[in-house]
Amino acid sequence: MIETILGILIAGIFIFLVFKAVGNILKGLFFIFLAFLIYYLFSSSIQSLVPSLQPIGNFLKAPIDKAKSIFYNIEIVAVTRSKEGLIIVVKNSGLLPITNLNVNIDGKDAKVISNISFLLPKQVGVIEVDWSRGYSKIEVFNKEVKATYISPL
Repeated sequence: MIETILGILIAGIFIFLVFKAVGNILKGLFFIFLAFLIYYLFSSSIQSLVPSLQPIGNFLKAPIDKAKSIFYNIEIVAVTRSKEGLIIVVKNSGLLPITNLNVNIDGKDAKVISNISFLLPKQVGVIEVDWSRGYSKIEVFNKEVKATYISPL
């Protein structure tokens, strides 16, 4: 009788320790992933590393891009002509500020006449570029984010 109670007690302790060990391993993996994600968001040096990680590179790319789009995201609200060129209205719909925006029109770099130096979250800004020709595709980008506008014409 005492052997049975002692056996059940030892089995219970063993199961408890196994659950604690598995829980600690899962917490450790979660914190490692979280640290990797934070480092990636604030340093774009891992961008070149992710495709080279063959077993997990494709798995990590989609969730990291999704998380990054929450922090860094811009939208092209409107495009109109001015006497000097094009006026592009952009909105920062992300959670972090955006700086150093560049413009490509139909795959060519456009000369920026007036640029936004610092675009806070939920803020709208205007970029004026020197472009007198027609256009079909406009891209506004920097190292973290890219927005595309396709002309309806």
